[in-house]
Amino acid sequence: MAIKGEKERPPPPVRRCFVFRDAPWLREDGELAKAYADPDPLPLSRLLVRRLDLDGADAPPGELPLRVTHRPLNDWQFALPEDREAAAELPARRPRPTHAALAIRFASKDVARAFRDRAKSALGGFDDPVADLRLNAALHWGTGRGEGSSFGDLADAHRLIRADALGAAGLDGEGVKVVIIDQGVDASRLPPGSRFMGGWWKPGQPGAVPPGQAAKDNRHGTMIARNVLALAPRAMIFDCPLIPPRILGNMPAFLSDAFGAITRMAIDVELLGLIRPKVFRGRWVFVNAWSIYDARGEATPGEYTRNRYHWVACAVDHAATVADVVFAAGNCGAFYPDGRCADEVIGPARSILGANSLDSVLTVGAARTDGTWAGYSSQGPGQFPAYRGPPQQKPDLAAPSHFLVPDTAHRIATGSSAASGVAAGVVAALRTRWSDAALPSAKLFGRLRDAAWQPDGSSGWNNRHGHGVLDCDGVLQGLAGVPGS
Repeated sequence: MAIKGEKERPPPPVRRCFVFRDAPWLREDGELAKAYADPDPLPLSRLLVRRLDLDGADAPPGELPLRVTHRPLNDWQFALPEDREAAAELPARRPRPTHAALAIRFASKDVARAFRDRAKSALGGFDDPVADLRLNAALHWGTGRGEGSSFGDLADAHRLIRADALGAAGLDGEGVKVVIIDQGVDASRLPPGSRFMGGWWKPGQPGAVPPGQAAKDNRHGTMIARNVLALAPRAMIFDCPLIPPRILGNMPAFLSDAFGAITRMAIDVELLGLIRPKVFRGRWVFVNAWSIYDARGEATPGEYTRNRYHWVACAVDHAATVADVVFAAGNCGAFYPDGRCADEVIGPARSILGANSLDSVLTVGAARTDGTWAGYSSQGPGQFPAYRGPPQQKPDLAAPSHFLVPDTAHRIATGSSAASGVAAGVVAALRTRWSDAALPSAKLFGRLRDAAWQPDGSSGWNNRHGHGVLDCDGVLQGLAGVPGS
């Protein structure tokens, strides 16, 4: 009920992303194509208002009925300080864009609806527009679970998964490229001798810093990288700061940014393999320690979280053809869920959502260093079972979390994010010997599932540990007869 004299509040803004496939206006409309390529999105915003015959094209920027906030498919750039010649050649190798994406902030639902209704005739066909959901890093500490000294340290974590088998086999990540898709990496805090290469970033984003230069108080991405390097010390580390940090872990990025970053990385990985094949061809790992904590921003319930054919899911599927893609399960398990988890996404069958639930990725839950399930770790089944098939068996497996890492900025590696970093480190170590040509991702992930073990002695899959706890020695035994390359 409005209070007398109180000004009527404006409607909350609406964020949507529109993806145009084979967009005719990129080829045929010089004015629009030029505005789309302009680093400043304001001229494009005004031009769209005019082209769609909406009111307010000449209004001050803050009062425009719509603002293009970013263009996911052409905002991401690549920095490679260790090989500037390859980085300089890359833009010329990229194909001329035929697809376009517009992330737009509308003043109201009415304006968003008007844009959708008029855009097809003015701009051509587009994918179903979707809400631009916020993402969150999967960092979390659950009170009561693993408190005191019971969570152990890095040595305990490696002991749980029998990681010494990797070193004994000479598997150190040599030649493997690992991309940390997170908040950003502080390269100065990686272990001495680490091979930090560069990465993808958005120079125009407020507060953006080049790859490897994350702020000193931004520790999450660096924690993931260190977990990888603890198992694959010779791996090359690349940075992709998808999630800009905010106070108290409230880190809004947008789903469209994930779409743009993953699409760009998949293209660049293939091109780098052509430019410098001895260094960059094959053996890539993408580790994603992010998830959806609150799906209430979806314009239509389930449009991303439960939609196997959402364009972000399709982009991840494509990336899985050029890299091993590892995802954290998330932190919305039934016991001690992260405080950001909405009620609707907590617990069994409701907490592994969107791309984290794809069959093409390795989805990793969290366990303590004694194998006990972490009660906040998101629980399966997943969202994408086969048609009339059994429930989807996600997570795939569990890896250690809740362990001390002395003499580092983060000190405690926690959450399913820490577990995904451990799993990605194991994958990178295995790729030292077995390339993706010799052992495709699906087969490698199958071997990891087959070798996993359940702490309670049971067999098969469950909705907490998946197929069980990661076992390096067991997977090496299973790969003994597989030729390396």
